[in-house]
Amino acid sequence: MDVCRSLPAWSPLGACTRTTRARLEAASLPLELPAGATFHTAGEGVAGLTLLSQGVVRIFHALSPDCQFTVKLLRAPHILGVIEVMQARPWVASAEALTPLEGYVIPAPVFREALAMDHGFTTAVLTDLAASFEGTIRVSRAMGFDGCEQRLIRVLLEYAEHFGRPGEEGLVIRYPLSRQRLALEIGAARRSVDRALASLAASKLLSLSPKGWQVLHAPDALRARLLSPG
Repeated sequence: MDVCRSLPAWSPLGACTRTTRARLEAASLPLELPAGATFHTAGEGVAGLTLLSQGVVRIFHALSPDCQFTVKLLRAPHILGVIEVMQARPWVASAEALTPLEGYVIPAPVFREALAMDHGFTTAVLTDLAASFEGTIRVSRAMGFDGCEQRLIRVLLEYAEHFGRPGEEGLVIRYPLSRQRLALEIGAARRSVDRALASLAASKLLSLSPKGWQVLHAPDALRARLLSPG
C-alpha cells in the first residue's frame, strides 16, 4: 500500500492537479543526511528530484581535491535536480550538506511522467527554472572573471546570509570557516586568501572572534567593495 507523504514547499506543486500531487507524494522516498556529507557529485547519475525540507547545502564545482568553486548556498525548502532529471543527464555540480538535511527524493521516471501528463505543472516548473537563471549567470561570471578578494567576499556574504548572527561587533558567521577551507571554496592559494583577509581586516571590514568565527563589521561596505573592487 502506498504511503502519501507531505512534500516540502515548492511553488510548482501548487499548480499540479490533485492526482499528480498524490502520485508524487506516494512515490517519494525519505532523505536524511548528516552534516558534511557530499550527497550529489558532478558527473554521477541522478536517481531523482531532491526536495529539501530542512538544512543548508553548498553547491560547488570541484576542479581537483584542493580546488573548488562555491556556486551558492541554499536553505530548505529547496529543490535540486530539475534540469538533470528533465534531460536525463548526470549532476552538473556537487552538493555538500552544511547542516543535517531532511527531505524527500522523487524518482526521476515519476517526475518525468508528471511533466508529460500535467501541463499546468510543467508550465510552473519551467517558470521556476527561468527565475533561477539570472543568478546562475551572475555567479558563473564571477567565477570566471573576479579576483581572489571578490570571490572571498562573495563566499563570506553567502555564509553570512545563512549562518550570520548579530553581535556586538557586527555580523558573526557561526560556521567554521578556516583559511584553508576558504581557499578551497574559492579555488585560490592559501597565501592569496591570507592577503585578501589581511586587506579586509586593515580596512576594518572583518575580523576573527575569540571563538574562531568570522565577524563582518560592515556587510554593506563589503557588498559595495564586491561591486567596485579597489
